[in-house]
Amino acid sequence: MKVIFDPEEPLKFPTSATIGIFDGVHVGHKKIISIMRKDAKEKGLTSCVITFYPHPQKVLRGTDVPLIVPLKERFRLLEKENVEVTVCYSFTKEFASISAEDFVKDILVRKLNVKSIFVGPDFLFGRKRGGNVELLETMGKKYRFETRMVEPAILDGEVVSSTAIRNLIEDGMVKKAARFLGDYFSIDGRIKEGEKRGRKLGFPTANLDTSWEIFPKRGVYITWTYLEGERFRSITNVGLRPTFGENQLLIETHIIDFKGDVYGKTMRIEFIDRLRDERRFESIDALIAQISKDVERVKEIFEEMP
Repeated sequence: MKVIFDPEEPLKFPTSATIGIFDGVHVGHKKIISIMRKDAKEKGLTSCVITFYPHPQKVLRGTDVPLIVPLKERFRLLEKENVEVTVCYSFTKEFASISAEDFVKDILVRKLNVKSIFVGPDFLFGRKRGGNVELLETMGKKYRFETRMVEPAILDGEVVSSTAIRNLIEDGMVKKAARFLGDYFSIDGRIKEGEKRGRKLGFPTANLDTSWEIFPKRGVYITWTYLEGERFRSITNVGLRPTFGENQLLIETHIIDFKGDVYGKTMRIEFIDRLRDERRFESIDALIAQISKDVERVKEIFEEMP
């Protein structure tokens, strides 16, 4: 997949495109991308995703929106959906000041050579969100591109959205979040050296140093861990280690039946389901006993999985 950051770089080939943030590349995004790619194939066009960074709400409202995945991961997920070109524009106040009409004329038509554009029914764009589906349809007649509206994906009677998924993750509902994402919510990063408390307790852990902005609610989770191309059963604690009186958020993973030096290596954690809340134990022995129960329960759950 080709990624373009330069706002002045024109595309020399006609495109079928869709536009949005695509944070998490969830099932709703996959739906619209699939329809767009089918259109591109039928018409001999290049499939194109138009996206933005940072999140517009950060620029327009000063709202801190934690992304489901970092930008590099967004690109990886889009490539996984077989998108041919992703155009990523820096969203600045200057960019936000472009009128909807100029955005269509100067960017979609002249720079990106759009012949088909796919958007959701509530899509708004341009200065003060002055553009909508109707404007695209009207300008499409003049500039000879087709506008197609795609209804959002609905699961469990709810509209799938990045906002809904963020809320699910932060509430610890990672199993439902996985349904909305179409895959497990995952975090990756590099394993950093910790205080080796897990090893002293008999359950060594890998502590993750990550650039992810959003994490599941504090607690203990059933997880898959990917390390050096292999997948391992694991149990992951997201929390503060209250038994030791600490207050720094840590992501600690005990990889079941694994022995070896992992420091400095890259690791990806997939969150399957939540096991229990984080809690403080009155003694180290009580903590060890609970960890033993947790590990055995996780092993049983993995045995029951297809």
